[in-house]
Amino acid sequence: MVLTGLVASDDEKSLDNISANSAEIGDAYSLDSSSITDDKLQILIKYESTQSQSFWAYGFTIVLGIISVVCFHDLCLSPLNSNLLQNDLAGKGVYDVNDFENNAGILVPYWNNGLKKTKVEFNGNKEGFAVGPCYLQKGDLNWPSEKNEFSESRKSIQYRESQWQDAMDDGDLTGLCRPGFIIIGAGKCGTSSLYHYLVGHPRVLPAKKKQIDYFRYFSTRSMKWYLSNFPSADTFLSNGALMTGEASPGYLPYPDIAHKLKTQMTTEAGPGTPKIITIVRSPLERSWSSYKYNYKKPVIDAIRKKYDDEHADPFMDKLQRTDKCYTDEWYYEKYVFSFEEMVRAELKLLRECLTPGGRGEEGTRDAYGSQDWAAPELERRQRHGESALISLDASCYGDRISDAVPRRQWTDLVEEYPDKMINLPNLHVVQSLVGRSLYTLPLEWWYALYPREDLHIICNEDLRYKSNESMSNVTEFLGLPPFDFSEVTGAGMFNTGGNTGYDTVTKWDESTGVAASTDDIPISAELRKEYMEFVQPFNERLFQLIGKRCNW
Repeated sequence: MVLTGLVASDDEKSLDNISANSAEIGDAYSLDSSSITDDKLQILIKYESTQSQSFWAYGFTIVLGIISVVCFHDLCLSPLNSNLLQNDLAGKGVYDVNDFENNAGILVPYWNNGLKKTKVEFNGNKEGFAVGPCYLQKGDLNWPSEKNEFSESRKSIQYRESQWQDAMDDGDLTGLCRPGFIIIGAGKCGTSSLYHYLVGHPRVLPAKKKQIDYFRYFSTRSMKWYLSNFPSADTFLSNGALMTGEASPGYLPYPDIAHKLKTQMTTEAGPGTPKIITIVRSPLERSWSSYKYNYKKPVIDAIRKKYDDEHADPFMDKLQRTDKCYTDEWYYEKYVFSFEEMVRAELKLLRECLTPGGRGEEGTRDAYGSQDWAAPELERRQRHGESALISLDASCYGDRISDAVPRRQWTDLVEEYPDKMINLPNLHVVQSLVGRSLYTLPLEWWYALYPREDLHIICNEDLRYKSNESMSNVTEFLGLPPFDFSEVTGAGMFNTGGNTGYDTVTKWDESTGVAASTDDIPISAELRKEYMEFVQPFNERLFQLIGKRCNW
């Protein structure tokens, strides 16, 4: 096995500090050829000198036997100490010299130094090493005899168990790996399918679960707790992985999360941040999908359970299975506000709130004008006459009014139909069926806080109808090697239609009607026109922001 390149040692020793005399070099590494045995590293150092304009550069060739690490006077010469990849690993298919930068010249996040180890300290009290996105102890990884096959690697993924006491311990990150991508939204736009397709790439390993929601609900827990949701360092590196990641669509709408994700990852997890991916969808389709998933079905399930509890006897159980009065449609007509009613009420609220100089701008300034990370951008936009940054949740929807009327936009509806149900635990998504389809409003915050090259937007219809091309664009953005996703995307769509659950797939031949066009959505022609006219200016802002158009 032959590796040609420079040795990168812990004390930054380089060939510039070593004489070209082979004896001197042998002394520098305390290498006594008589002490080499079969079970240790067999090394041959050969120097080749080449003329390079005004100076001489020295190269070398190292021939390695099968071994994971050998140290000479505390200088560890291992796969993880080198700027270049050891052929011993490349020959077994674990890593390749071209893995860390794709044909477009884009580096995979955290792999700037290839397999070179970077010394790190955890809270100043424990020393470790970073290799790509992972943290190792000073002792080195036991490399496998060969790379795990794709199917086997998915079965052998190990995650570090993080007990509750770890939640308050944000120090030692040894044995953990950082995510290289985070899908931040938008909800009901295809995040589950996108995530499953992406982790179908052989160099991408999945998290414990798709949706971790750390920066939304659990950020008071430690970074150690968060990273324990991703494959362990041993699993990650021995599988030849380049990346892991998660998809939490609840991240997108909140400016605080855009800031928190960036600052916590850089200050608590080390240099660098994950790349950010967003998928968007025809606004009316997304609103309709969210209505069914987040409002209609939960209300029917809740009312059915309440009715079942109150009328629980064998005769009623039989009746509910056979009598038309106990179908979902019966419950819907009696207890659920229609899509038209919900959209009309929200449009009225948003028109008022998003009037230039209105409550949306005022409420956002009140909420974020004193934040040092937000104030400069708010002031810059005002100074240049640009569209103001808006946080819908902070300025438009307001707080709970009462249990009967949880949001003021529904006051008239509740008064007219007091028996219908609206007070659900997930009010934050029910209140914003339209608002969360105005993708440009939250994305403008993310674009203000992150470099453009770290953000990637996917149109849902491209993922559905041009899956392989769309996923190839994602892998190029992430710096990953090319991969044919045809088999992965051919499995179908995830968490869609009646097949709910992040890991639940609907086969393509069973998906007729799942992704209905806007023409199939039950809404009057008058309100459809009103909706489309309202969202169109926000669509145009989005297309200008992301530099491309979606087909809606």
